[in-house]
Amino acid sequence: MSIIIAALLLAAGNPCDGSATRDVEQCLAAELSRADAELNRYYAAATKRLTEQQDTAALAKLRTAELAWIAYRDAECDAVYQWWGQGTIRGAMALGCRKKVTEARTMVIWQNWLTYADSTQPILPKPRKEE
Repeated sequence: MSIIIAALLLAAGNPCDGSATRDVEQCLAAELSRADAELNRYYAAATKRLTEQQDTAALAKLRTAELAWIAYRDAECDAVYQWWGQGTIRGAMALGCRKKVTEARTMVIWQNWLTYADSTQPILPKPRKEE
């Protein structure tokens, strides 16, 4: 991997550092897998909360929002892949995009569905963002 590509990845907030594109992509894929698992855990807690409160209207809206978010994530990160399509960095940039967008979605779910208006502890801890 060139110095320029490594610098671009670091500037994009990518903690995966390696000398080979394949190594960086494997690292990013592992980080994306962890971010997806975290998102799924927070989403499951949100749907459980709404189910327990029998708020079927909010639950339906959350599910609709999640499907729209998936479409957004795919379109955005596919566009990033296309933008970087002439170089070997394209895979790493697209994986980094998916990780960042997934972490942002997890935070939104936590803020909107797993916290309370008063001082009650949130249902799950505030998501941590890997840098």
